[in-house]
Amino acid sequence: MRYLPPFLIAVLLATIVGDTEAATSIYRCVGDDGIVRFQDSACSSGESGRKIELPKEPSVPRVEPSRLGTAVPLRIPKVEPPSESAPAAEPGANATLCTREDGSRYLSESGHGEQRAVPLAMLGVPGDSLADAYAGRDGIGVSAPGMRTPPVDRTRYGQLGAAYVWIEDPCARITAAQLCEFLDERVVDAERRLRYAFSDTSTQVGEELEVLRRRAKICRP
Repeated sequence: MRYLPPFLIAVLLATIVGDTEAATSIYRCVGDDGIVRFQDSACSSGESGRKIELPKEPSVPRVEPSRLGTAVPLRIPKVEPPSESAPAAEPGANATLCTREDGSRYLSESGHGEQRAVPLAMLGVPGDSLADAYAGRDGIGVSAPGMRTPPVDRTRYGQLGAAYVWIEDPCARITAAQLCEFLDERVVDAERRLRYAFSDTSTQVGEELEVLRRRAKICRP
């Protein structure tokens, strides 16, 4: 009688599956010592065990070569280079032009206008007319005897028009043509200021002119 160690069971199974001529059954036996043994012959009379039937044919279905089909090659799409006739992006299409309250204009790189704190009086606040200011019981023109004199705060901080508020310059997107027109105006203005600039400001104006000329190159094909 031959005893098979457990680690040889896998080898035996593979051999039996691969060779249909070999034995198709094994025995699982448990001795008095409690050790489980697998063997190719029946268990002894003093052992408990059972017979394990193995399939005579491989459990993996065989596939005929004619049914495997033909391998399909992987097709990688060809990327065409951009055509030279494709229209280029319009230069300065996303330019933003902002306007200050004094009417001066400037280009915004962020798309937002400059912010500053100004007195309300610059914005026309308060906007009461003379008739509104003098009318009413507590108007500034009240002078009848016996009427209550309204309290007056004569400090500059007590005036509504002296209060400050944050404002932001309005901005708008412009086309490439509008951008080129603005840059041309700025170049002409900088050239004029450079001609009449003093020695202490000519360097600054000259640098500003060079920056404007470089930006204006996008308008020249």
